[in-house]
Amino acid sequence: MTLAFICLKWGEAYPAEDVNVLYQGVRDHVSEPFRFICLTDRPDGLRPEVEVADLPATGALNLRWGGCWPKLGMFTPGLLEGVDLAVFLDLDVVILRSFDPILAHIRSIPGLHVLREWNPNVWELLPLSLRPDRGAQSSMVAWRPGEQDHLYIEAMANPEAAYAIAKNDQRYIGIQARNCHYLPQGFAVSFRRHLVPHYPLNLLFRRIRPPRKAALVVFHGVPKPIDVARDDSKAWGTKMRPGFGSVDWVRDYWKRGLDGTRAAFAARDKAR
Repeated sequence: MTLAFICLKWGEAYPAEDVNVLYQGVRDHVSEPFRFICLTDRPDGLRPEVEVADLPATGALNLRWGGCWPKLGMFTPGLLEGVDLAVFLDLDVVILRSFDPILAHIRSIPGLHVLREWNPNVWELLPLSLRPDRGAQSSMVAWRPGEQDHLYIEAMANPEAAYAIAKNDQRYIGIQARNCHYLPQGFAVSFRRHLVPHYPLNLLFRRIRPPRKAALVVFHGVPKPIDVARDDSKAWGTKMRPGFGSVDWVRDYWKRGLDGTRAAFAARDKAR
């Protein structure tokens, strides 16, 4: 089975460094061979192991809420020829543990697999079955190419109908995907919601500890990984969940990604 990891670098929101660090994170935590494909309109600076593919046009979906729905582009028919399993990852994630168990889980259950959007922390006092279902959280999506092409085809054919269903691409994917499943609880955590203490506790507990079991940490909203990875990081976060200084385990992850990128470029240049 051909496995491919997909990321999307659209516009100027993320530099090539984010793609290169994510590639290293996948390489360090996936034991089987894989392709790594970046859908992008700006391929400069990507490390040699990263395959580049044009970002499929989603311009028909660019008016209603001030932005395109670029994640639908990864479901373009024929885009992932030869790939049996595709795993999309946002650029603002950090991989801490082996992905082998989650890949085995995905392969054992047909359909599309996506994270479940987290509830505000007060709801976590209740069992998952009693919490409101807030829909998909698309920082990670896994599917078998060809089975979900309708997500792109139908939205592009009738954008107004897509807008009537959902206000963004991740909600649309969660609602319209065929045979949709949430990834197991505990596989991924939110950096902001689960690891950063709420004010004023964060004034007492300033060190941000890594999760004990989760393989994936999602940096949705603010901060982003680079905001807490720099040696000169100062204040970051939101008003009620501010943090201070660099986070050692994110800094180490980021440094490994940069070191791996430098080594890859050096090996390429030496081979020329």
